[in-house]
Amino acid sequence: FCLLAIAGSANAAGKTRTRNVAIVLYDHVELLDFAGPGEVFAAAARAGATGDEPAFRVYTVGRSKSPLISEGFVKIVPEFSIEDAPKPDLVVFPGGGVQSIVGDPALMAWARSAVDSSEIAFSVCNGAFVLGSLGVLDGKTVTTHFGAMSRLRSSFPKVTVQEGRRFVDNGKIVTTAGVSAGIDGALHVVARLLGRAAADETARYMEYRWAPEPYLAQSYASSK
Repeated sequence: FCLLAIAGSANAAGKTRTRNVAIVLYDHVELLDFAGPGEVFAAAARAGATGDEPAFRVYTVGRSKSPLISEGFVKIVPEFSIEDAPKPDLVVFPGGGVQSIVGDPALMAWARSAVDSSEIAFSVCNGAFVLGSLGVLDGKTVTTHFGAMSRLRSSFPKVTVQEGRRFVDNGKIVTTAGVSAGIDGALHVVARLLGRAAADETARYMEYRWAPEPYLAQSYASSK
């Protein structure tokens, strides 16, 4: 019923192709880092639909299809493994125990291929370390969780890490601050791809007070 409530706001400007959104899962992934953007793209799939075609197809990808434990308490099972996952148009790297990705050569090889072929690569929180390890952040301005900024700077000296931003859009690469900021970044991507009206309707459906401007409304602990 809830998704039907936003189906009437379909983008009538023209035919919208369905984009594949792959959310990468791993042991100790932060729950809201992937569930927040996942909910945005799943809800926006109807808000930006044309006819019977959804704007997005959202799915999860893991090293395998074995159950994983999020950073906390939830057992999750990836829909696809890196062996059979559809080719993504958008690939999302949530934060959490990212060493599970960075330390896995097979998963990093898949991530490299996915990022290279995707329209947008999107990180939440310290998921930026995955993109940094792939070398795609060099020369770019990015953001991450305030508690990870110093480490991101020291780990990737060719990257400019910006404080006070919910998200930073570099075109192909979009990075967000921590946890709930992934929702704002995902809504920004929806607005970019489908238009502001689709993003506004998605936020309204989620009953989320979206601030389209990327600047933080409050100051967090210093990361310096």
